[in-house]
Amino acid sequence: MTHYGVVGPKRTAHPGQDIIAMRYAWSRMLLASLALLAGAGLGCGKNLRVEQADQGEQVDVDTLLNEHLQRQPMVTVGEAYRVMLILADGDDQYTSFDQRRTALEERGAIRAEWGLEREEPIDKGSVAYMVCRIIKAPGGINYNLFGRLGVGDRRYALRELEFLGLMPSAVPYRYITGGELVDLVAKADRYMADKGHYTHEAVDLSQTLQENTDTP
Repeated sequence: MTHYGVVGPKRTAHPGQDIIAMRYAWSRMLLASLALLAGAGLGCGKNLRVEQADQGEQVDVDTLLNEHLQRQPMVTVGEAYRVMLILADGDDQYTSFDQRRTALEERGAIRAEWGLEREEPIDKGSVAYMVCRIIKAPGGINYNLFGRLGVGDRRYALRELEFLGLMPSAVPYRYITGGELVDLVAKADRYMADKGHYTHEAVDLSQTLQENTDTP
């Protein structure tokens, strides 16, 4: 895969921006609280998430996509950032969470004001926004006008991926599972290949995943 810089426009003020951001943050906090109350059986305790994030950063790319993430009921921010860079560049050449976060911010794939922490579970809206920026999704009026201003950015990104057939309908603050993330990345990779975003023959992630699954 080749690198595609997608630096977004600077964020400007909007009357409803703070209210929407507060509602989104509250929804994510509520889900996190419910997940913690569910207990360690779901792998949602902070210590387990730290361990999961560590493993997700240490394993090689094939193990990350074909084994590690497939077992996870939730995906940490650190793991998601690594997967997004794999989608964008075809590999992960960074060695720390801070490096990956900076790289994604420079490409306009994430917003610093989201304040996402490495060990916390990532939601579908945040993942959808990153994917939209990386694959250069065209988007509709709401995505390009309000979403790029930071007003409902992740909600409109999720709708865009639903329209493109890359993600099923869902609420943006719902956590994404490891299997859902791997499936999304395979579809996004195929989308970029179909749109001619690669200057050379792309690796079909979906085919690679199937081959690894079929191997005894």
